Order: sequence, then C-alpha cells, then structure tokens
Amino acid sequence: MSSCPRILSIVEEILGHKTYGKLMRSYFGQVDSCQIDFYWYNEERELRTRIINRLLGYYPKNRWVQDQNIDFHVFRFQLGFAYMARRLVLRKIKQADYSVLHLHTQPLAFLIQHLLQQIPTVITIDRTIAQASRDTTHPNLRWTYAPNIWLDQQVFNRAARIVSFSEAARRSVIEEFQIDPQKVQVIYPGVDLAKITMPDRPINDRPKILFIGGDFERKGGHDLLQVFLEAFTDRAELHLVTRDPIECHHPSVYLHRDIEAYTPEWLSLYHQADLFVMPTYAEPFGWVFIEAMAAGLPIVATDLNAIPEMVQDGETGFLVQPGDRAALAAKIQVLIDQPQLRQAMGHKARQRAEQKFDTHQNFRTLEQVFQETAMLGRSSMLLKSPLRKFA
Repeated sequence: MSSCPRILSIVEEILGHKTYGKLMRSYFGQVDSCQIDFYWYNEERELRTRIINRLLGYYPKNRWVQDQNIDFHVFRFQLGFAYMARRLVLRKIKQADYSVLHLHTQPLAFLIQHLLQQIPTVITIDRTIAQASRDTTHPNLRWTYAPNIWLDQQVFNRAARIVSFSEAARRSVIEEFQIDPQKVQVIYPGVDLAKITMPDRPINDRPKILFIGGDFERKGGHDLLQVFLEAFTDRAELHLVTRDPIECHHPSVYLHRDIEAYTPEWLSLYHQADLFVMPTYAEPFGWVFIEAMAAGLPIVATDLNAIPEMVQDGETGFLVQPGDRAALAAKIQVLIDQPQLRQAMGHKARQRAEQKFDTHQNFRTLEQVFQETAMLGRSSMLLKSPLRKFA
C-alpha cells in the first residue's frame, strides 16, 4: 500500500457545509500527503435515488410542526441524505482502494455502518442530534429525535475518529453518547484569511449593520429588523442578506439576495459594514461569525452552543439571550454610540480569527488526523494478515 493514503471524502452540499467542502477541496488540492477524492453527497444520483429522497424530504409548511419535529421530518431528511451517500459510497469503493473514509456530517454514515468497520472512518460534525433536539423542540417532544440519536450513537461507536467543530459538540459526543474522549477532537473550521481581509475601516457617522442568514426567522432576523425599525432607522443602515421572502420598504433597510460566499459582492458587504448582528435562536456552528471576525467586525450574537467559543462577550462583541429584544437593542446602541469601541472590538475579532479560525492552519491538523487514521488502518490489516497470525 502506498505511503500516501487515498481517501474518499463525502460532504453535504448545504449552507455552511458547502463552504467547508469548498475550502477543504482548495486546501487538500495543494498537499501531497493525501490523495483525496471529493464528492458532494448528492452527486451522481440515479432516478430512484431522486424519487426516494423527494419522498423522504417532504417539509411541513407549519412552522410549529417544523420546530417540534412532530412528523419526524429531521429523521426523514437525514435518512434521505444517508441513502444518497450510501449509493455514492458503494459505487466509489468498487472503483478504487481507499484507506480512509471521510464523511461530513454523521447522517451520511447512517446506512453504511458495516463499512465503518471495514474502512477506518473519520466523521466531522458541527453538532450532535442531541444538541439539535434542544434548540427549538419542547422538552416533552424531544423523544421524536430518538431514531436519530440511536443512529448517531451507532456511527460514533464505529468511527475511528470524530472531529467536532466546537468544544460544545465534543462534550456532547463524550457525555451524551459515552464515546472515548481519546477519539474525539476539536478542529475548528476556518476562513481563508488571505481572501477575507480586514479593510482600513473609517469611523462612519451612519454605521452599517450587517445580517447574513438563510433561514431568516431561525437566525433571529425578525428580532433584528423590529429592533432596528423601532430605534435605529435615523442613525444607521441595516443590510439583510437572506434568500427568504422578506418584505420591508424602509429606505434605511437594504435587502440582498442570492449572495454567494467568497464572491466580490459578498466580501464587499463585510468590508462596508461597521458591525455584524445575528441574534439566532438555533445554530450548529455559525460560519458567518468567524467570517465577520476575519473582516474585523464587532459582533452581537446569542449565547448558545458554539457561539461563545467564537465571540468573546465584552471583548470581540456582545452576547444576548435568544429572543431578548431589549438586550439586543441595548448592545446595538452601545456599538452605535461608541465608534472607538466598535473599532477596538473589530481589531480583537480579527486577531482571534487569525489565532483560532485560520482554515490553512486548521486543515493541517485535519491532514494529520487523516494520516494517523490511515496508519491505524494499516496496523489493523497487519494484525489480521495470515503472516502476522502465524508469527
């Protein structure tokens, strides 16, 4: 077997996962320690796969039903993802000899667990389903996540290594799924600091507030919009980047649609902004926070899941509780009133991004994980070989 391991990597192509996959492809395309074959989980779908995924992916229009997961739509969605990944993986392992399998995220492994025992597997996760069940679902209805939790457990048990995006996710894997801490490691996702630069930002008398969130309601967009319309229209601008059909015709509110990450239009919004605000109600990780930090913006966010690992309350921004509009307004007011504080927090945010969220530095660590996992696989093969048995 070659000393350069060949790795099959399957990544979800939605939201921040797509950004992660693109950055990962860019980094590993320039190294020679690993040969990685990258695929999006939904590539090369046959007709039957499309039909099955469409049937499983029916999404309820009622927001309360969505949040409470009463129709098990989270399980159905993840099962659809898992089926697409299974069909793809089974095809690819017939075409090449892989020493490591990489799946991002864990639902992609739900229906190929027998392979996890044959090919050493690295699972990267942004959160566990146990964490997800607490975000919006009432405690009395969290049992609806039982099938997902059971499958998460099986995947975590069989994976060779688990890489989490945050300490919060790592603790969940260890404490809620009783997984050996030695095989669970935090490697923060990063941003390309060469592409997301920090501009020489002048003090703006009419500061621009930036919000980026696809799911406008879940990301706290309505809270921010209402607070802005009530208190800040004469003192600031609000720039909303979302694909949701939001209607607002106030001259101080600007709507931006179909903005893709790492495009000139996207970077321009970060550079022109003076502060970033996203008072989200549920967030697995929150790529936009580290992107805003890299651009040198102070941040107002909510104190949940991995966000406190990114935003240092009082240092690089402010944290409030989800839904607390009074606190949200107060923290925005502070940053509007104190331009020097805005700039100081923005500089600290950039420094923190350089220290903890540099994509090249963090992918170097993931590269080491892949190499170690490949060595583990080779050692396992030697132990199973006839020569070893009769030695």
